[in-house]
Amino acid sequence: MSAPLVTYLGDSNLKVAFLAEITKHETEDALIKGSYGQMKGTFKGCAIGCALHSLNLLHGKTGPASTEATAAHHRFEAELGLPTWFAYLEDQLFELLPGDLARTWPRRIAEAIPVGAVVDDMMLATILRWTLADPEWGVRYATDDDEIRGNIDIIVAAFDVELATGRRVSADQREAATRAARATRAARAAWAAWNARATRDARDAWAAWAASSQASDEHSSLGKADAFITTLSEFVLTLLRTLPTTTQGGDGRESPALP
Repeated sequence: MSAPLVTYLGDSNLKVAFLAEITKHETEDALIKGSYGQMKGTFKGCAIGCALHSLNLLHGKTGPASTEATAAHHRFEAELGLPTWFAYLEDQLFELLPGDLARTWPRRIAEAIPVGAVVDDMMLATILRWTLADPEWGVRYATDDDEIRGNIDIIVAAFDVELATGRRVSADQREAATRAARATRAARAAWAAWNARATRDARDAWAAWAASSQASDEHSSLGKADAFITTLSEFVLTLLRTLPTTTQGGDGRESPALP
């Protein structure tokens, strides 16, 4: 079994340097939606484009080399100690957040990630469960159809088992959840994302999840997708800030975690 990924590779200096670069993108108005990177005098790109461009600069890649691989979400694993699914999540939320909340999102999420923590599948399950079952925003409460609610409840129950035990549900439970997911689009989207385990299907899974959020939008008292996405982004930040850490400094010695 491979060792778990550790945020910022356990190096507080990496967080300081990465955050400084991300802040430059924000202050220089270099964050734009819909592009992983364009060099027209200066680099501009989306949340992931700017993050990977920042890493290029930290690795000493300048000029044309600094625009290389700025759409390669999987780089988060080796260079930031974060799973690929997390890169897609950050990407999707950036594209969906409104105005200044989008512009400040890359810095805010980089700040919220502690040094020396593990962002694992249990966090993904927690986020997906929230989109389905949160009492105010969950897709379950966007419909009065008892059959759809029942299908969503089956999947929520599967999430609950995994979150409580840290282990995957039984084959019978997984089969029941899969059948329920096929019957309900919103449930299917979340279950697909969970089954993807943030590998090659993560992008499609998060796209499906984004489509399913329309149901939550219809439930919102404001009738605005912005409110749903904003609340979800804050939920993600809260989860990150409360992660336990075993932190090491750049020299390999333990040091206090950055906030």
